[in-house]
Amino acid sequence: MKRTILTIIAAALLPLCASAQSLGSLLGKVADAASGNGNGSGLLNSLTEVVYSYTGNLTAVQLPGSWTYEGSAISLGSDNALSNIAGTAASATVEKKVDEYLAKVGITKGALGFTFNEDLSFVCTVKSIPVSGTWRMLEDGKTVQLQFGKNMKYLSLTGDLKNSAAGCEMLFEGKKFLGFVKTVLSYVGKQSGTAATVASLAESYNDMKIGFELSKVK
Repeated sequence: MKRTILTIIAAALLPLCASAQSLGSLLGKVADAASGNGNGSGLLNSLTEVVYSYTGNLTAVQLPGSWTYEGSAISLGSDNALSNIAGTAASATVEKKVDEYLAKVGITKGALGFTFNEDLSFVCTVKSIPVSGTWRMLEDGKTVQLQFGKNMKYLSLTGDLKNSAAGCEMLFEGKKFLGFVKTVLSYVGKQSGTAATVASLAESYNDMKIGFELSKVK
């Protein structure tokens, strides 16, 4: 049974990991735990380490500072960690499609950025046009609220915030994110049917969340 679990984890992770060495190290720990004696707690701990290494860890994101947009981020829903691993390939496919749509209206890597200040104000820069607002982190330490000003029609976004390989992911309920895209396009004077296309894409997945993959500016 333990070997079966190990095989499933390896099959799910191997195509998705950019670093074979780091994955091999983690799976080695799982293999050692699976072949050893005990009540199974070692295997459980090792599996937990693998899961959180490839689905985001529990450390709170340190948001203050400047961040730049790397591309879209997608979450297909399930809270089950193993299901999230299996769904990563599908998420990557959707991310690529969303990136292609957003690129058509100029939302590409580096074209959007955020500066979060310690006084809980922020500036979102879209194609060199700044938009200000306020932000706050909820008590759970992994949910962020963005409140834009008048120029963005007082748009409010509440999203999940988690660490990622690039820096962090900020994920919002699909319709809310699309509302942000439409408002931004209107504000920078660029209209397009792209947001509607992304909306139809989002409807293809239950509980889909869309957002930003951000890296911190050094």
